[in-house]
Amino acid sequence: MRVLVTGGSGFVGHHLLPKLGNAGHEVRAPRSKEMDLMSLTSVETTIASFCPDVVVHMAAYYGGININVHEPAELLYRNSIMTMNLLQAVRVLCPLVLGVGSACAYPPDVTDLKEDYLFSGPCHPSVEGYAFTKRLQLTALRVYERQYGIKWAHLVPANMYGEYDEYGEYRSHVVAALIRRFIEATVKEQEEVVVWGSGKAVREFLYVGDLADAIVKALGCSVGVVNIGTGVGTSIRELVDLLVTLTGFRGKVVWDVSKPEGVDKKVLIVDRAKQLLGWTAPTSLEEGLRRTVDWYRRNCESD
Repeated sequence: MRVLVTGGSGFVGHHLLPKLGNAGHEVRAPRSKEMDLMSLTSVETTIASFCPDVVVHMAAYYGGININVHEPAELLYRNSIMTMNLLQAVRVLCPLVLGVGSACAYPPDVTDLKEDYLFSGPCHPSVEGYAFTKRLQLTALRVYERQYGIKWAHLVPANMYGEYDEYGEYRSHVVAALIRRFIEATVKEQEEVVVWGSGKAVREFLYVGDLADAIVKALGCSVGVVNIGTGVGTSIRELVDLLVTLTGFRGKVVWDVSKPEGVDKKVLIVDRAKQLLGWTAPTSLEEGLRRTVDWYRRNCESD
């Protein structure tokens, strides 16, 4: 298949592009200077020149709690424009779109996250700007199918981690932020590391390479909304314990309960991925974290 990937130079793209190539697909992953997703004309020109069989849409302006607190309007604006420009272009230029969503789009009072519950309540205020754009993407896929006949899939991954993540303090997600913090503390022989919240919040963590495998598996499939995850919940305290062991940190963990930690529990129901894609996540949390810590030490420790 001829596959056009947006966001191919990003976190997931580093893992996805080699897997697509190994599977025999012809892949194009234009950078922003080649295809500006904020410009409809630029998107139309690039897609028309390549004539893809499927577009995998992963490009996003994103980050962890910090960026969601400080830039909710920017997250809403940029991600909405990019998604709508892409779909407006593909409506007559490409028959199939595979969009990547986010588990943060689920309502905060839904603890067992099944695909049917995505619109069953408002987004959590802490991630509202970004989360709403993922709901917008799903709605847009539905209505563009209704009017223009495009086929689509919308994969909803759990909290991701892995090599090539964003490790800067401002934009990092929880796993990346903690890996950097514990490794820096180990190198500098710090006596303590401060972690936001109480550690009681339960999350599901997905190794990014497993998401890339799921995308390859779903390529060409018009399967609607599908959760992509392990279906296993892990408390932040359990996550921290694992990272303390893997990074060799010997100091004290201090829990700052004055800081936000989001909803109490967020674990995906992953039955649909098994049924429709024949896919289950193969990488355990401990193994995925070990790979990520080792990669960070090799590539980022001196940053």
